[in-house]
Amino acid sequence: DFTALRLENSNNCSGRLQVFYNGTWGSICSNSMTPKTVSLACKELGCGNGGSLETRLPYGRVSAPTWLDRVQCGERNSSFWQCPSAPWDPQSCNDLRDETHITCNGNCERPGHNPHTGTCPGRSLPSPDREKIRAVGGEDECSGRVEIWRHGSWGTVCDDSWDMQDAKVACRQLGCGPAVSALDEAAFGEGMGPIWLEQVECRGTELSLQDCWAQPGDSGACRHKEDAAVRCSGLGCPGPPPLPGLVLPFLCSCHADPTPERLTGSRSISLPVIICIILGALLCLLLALLVGQVQSARAWHR
Repeated sequence: DFTALRLENSNNCSGRLQVFYNGTWGSICSNSMTPKTVSLACKELGCGNGGSLETRLPYGRVSAPTWLDRVQCGERNSSFWQCPSAPWDPQSCNDLRDETHITCNGNCERPGHNPHTGTCPGRSLPSPDREKIRAVGGEDECSGRVEIWRHGSWGTVCDDSWDMQDAKVACRQLGCGPAVSALDEAAFGEGMGPIWLEQVECRGTELSLQDCWAQPGDSGACRHKEDAAVRCSGLGCPGPPPLPGLVLPFLCSCHADPTPERLTGSRSISLPVIICIILGALLCLLLALLVGQVQSARAWHR
């Protein structure tokens, strides 16, 4: 599921903490809420590294969903999404006094922050469907309208703020080498179905579009005439991006299969990966034989 955080009725970085789940925004209950949980929520929202929990709240019955309760972040958790909690439940709490209202110690630093309204949008959480992407309507599988798979259906990406940094990540996720161009205004035709993402803001180093900051595409502000598209070089494996402090294994996957039946999660082993493993084993064997020959020649020389 596409999951995000926000502060509703926010005055910059203060308001009611809500989570987007199952297509709906809902509150987070404050039972067992720790200072570490508040701190990680503020960090996720781009509102500093700490904050406080508001306790003087009015009495009343909650009308909207309350998705989460007993979110308990510990010292070992570095992200809000890593923290344990009670299972998803639209009626996690019923009293308005149990909803989480926080005040963070920083100002919103997220792309899309509106200084006039104080709205600080949230950040998306990578999902099990994060690798499912395809390019439709182009000359080949490395050019076309960008579509991603969510909630059992393909949907498009809005071209608002779509640029080369976003295209670079899309081409990397497709396994199609460096990006050549980032196209807008439905350059490869208008898509059908939902628009899953809006205002995508990638740095260019992410492995997936779902790792980039973005807004859910349910605002109604975007139409399919604004579908984003890419044209990639199609040169195959570009290698891992330069992520500081993170060492990733380099697995070849030169072309993404555009059909949903063949698009599987990151745990599956594809044919190019098997070929890479076999070639690596053969290379190791060749090096071992070469070392043996060198040692034999030295012994014969002595």
